[in-house]
Amino acid sequence: MKGSNSKVIFTDALCLFIICLVITFAVAGTRSVFKDRIAKQEWEQTQSVMSKLIKADDFQEIDVSGGNQGYQAVDSSGETVGYLFVTAAYGYGSDVSVMSAVKDGKVVGVDVLDASNETPGLGQNVTKKEFIDQFAGTDGTLEVVKNDPADKNQVEAVTGATKSSNAVAASVKEALALFEQVAKSGK
Repeated sequence: MKGSNSKVIFTDALCLFIICLVITFAVAGTRSVFKDRIAKQEWEQTQSVMSKLIKADDFQEIDVSGGNQGYQAVDSSGETVGYLFVTAAYGYGSDVSVMSAVKDGKVVGVDVLDASNETPGLGQNVTKKEFIDQFAGTDGTLEVVKNDPADKNQVEAVTGATKSSNAVAASVKEALALFEQVAKSGK
């Protein structure tokens, strides 16, 4: 009886292993087959966000430091109208990913791309329009405050989510620093 019982367990384990293996290869194969379509949809989504932040006819990827992403926004005549940077900083639960549009050293728009690991109802409020609109017009001296901002470079933190608010501000500051690097290099 014991030999029969271990044979059943072995057979069940082998079946489970084979099922997992087949499913893994099926998912990987599907991803491989559709990778170009997936990349195209991701780029279209990225361009949609960029178009909301800064008006341009084309967005060209540029090299930036620190594992960040950078894009040069150009109009139909090929003139640069601004830059967009995707940066991240650690918030309360994980990295908060932010896209910042910068023109002439000032922020013209911000979009929080991912704050999904921040506390629901608190930290995730950094994605709300009321918070992110405060960044427009700020420059490198950006500061997060808990009360009403006294000047244009101060942003009021989301109540109960200071770490998440600081993460967004740090990401925007990083974007401004990247803009300075790009401006100095003449890209």
